[in-house]
Amino acid sequence: MKGENNLFTSIIEYLTHKSAPYLLTWGVIVVIFIGVLDYKTGYEIDFSIFYLLPIAFVVWFANRNDGVFISVISAVTEFEADFLAGRIYSHPLILVWNSAMLLGFFLLSVFILSALKTEYKRRIKLIDELQDTVSELKRTEEELKQRSQALARSNAELEQFASAASHDLKEPLLAITIDLKLLKKRYKGKLDSEADKFIADTIDEAIQMQTLINDMLSYARVGTGGKSFILTDCNAVLNRSLANLKIPLEQSGAVVTHDPLPEVMADPIQLGQLLQNLMSNAIKFRREEKPSIHISALRKEKEWVFSVSDNGIGIPSEYSAEIFEIFQRLHNKKEYPGTGIGLATCKKIVERHGGHIWVESEPGKGSTFYFTISEKPDSL
Repeated sequence: MKGENNLFTSIIEYLTHKSAPYLLTWGVIVVIFIGVLDYKTGYEIDFSIFYLLPIAFVVWFANRNDGVFISVISAVTEFEADFLAGRIYSHPLILVWNSAMLLGFFLLSVFILSALKTEYKRRIKLIDELQDTVSELKRTEEELKQRSQALARSNAELEQFASAASHDLKEPLLAITIDLKLLKKRYKGKLDSEADKFIADTIDEAIQMQTLINDMLSYARVGTGGKSFILTDCNAVLNRSLANLKIPLEQSGAVVTHDPLPEVMADPIQLGQLLQNLMSNAIKFRREEKPSIHISALRKEKEWVFSVSDNGIGIPSEYSAEIFEIFQRLHNKKEYPGTGIGLATCKKIVERHGGHIWVESEPGKGSTFYFTISEKPDSL
């Protein structure tokens, strides 16, 4: 269809821009030929309607102004044919009146046909644009499909890398850590203080690397290692997370309170990991007073908005988005140990559940982390 329209449009454009003078000449010749026939036939046949043929052709393939010119020529020719043929009317001015009315009819036809031509071109252009849009959408769909496949392959490769990191890196690192601890135990005090410090620092770095590997593995497996979404009791998930944090909660004296939490469609393991990470941060980034953590949830349209509030050190507002990026840290490792992956993992978990996460905080006044869980996540 598009090819036929383009061919017809090309013919019109060729005739318009290349042959308009020839079309006008042809129109005049045809009008004169019809006028001669009109003159020869006498009263038997009225040739007025035939004058529309060259008029319509010129309007469509040339332009409206040429159509007006041919209309005038046609009206004059018809008048001359009637006059020369000696046609008699009851009043002499009737012949002039008929020709004037015929000219009006011709001109009206010209403007109507010109309007139809403009509308035709507009619709042809619209159809071409729609077809181009459909073609572009198909190309975009194909590109998205290819990118989706590439992303799936990338995720598979990332999972393989995470597994390799879990086994090929953790085992020798664990062996190194054990050897260093034995070295420290056996030779502590037998070497100088500087050597003891080197050994202690190396052990700390090895432990930090183990933590980093575990966090990277956890981050990598959010998308590829997640479980199917099921109806999940958030109260039960919170209780399991609190059990996992029993030791740091007791050591810090933290108090955790919560409102009744809903049931949502979610991956219960990842939801627990999300709450556990946020509570761990609240315990880690605390002030001198005991940590106070409160968890609540509020229904808003077709999603649940969860909040985890604390009374910790707070976060400057300019870093409220940056902290969710992987390996982003606001404090050095000596002040607050960590890998800078925890909140990035939280963000990835929330996005997998069709929601988003953000923080509201002021330095010295604590923080409130919000995240949403959609009623019907895309990954369901």
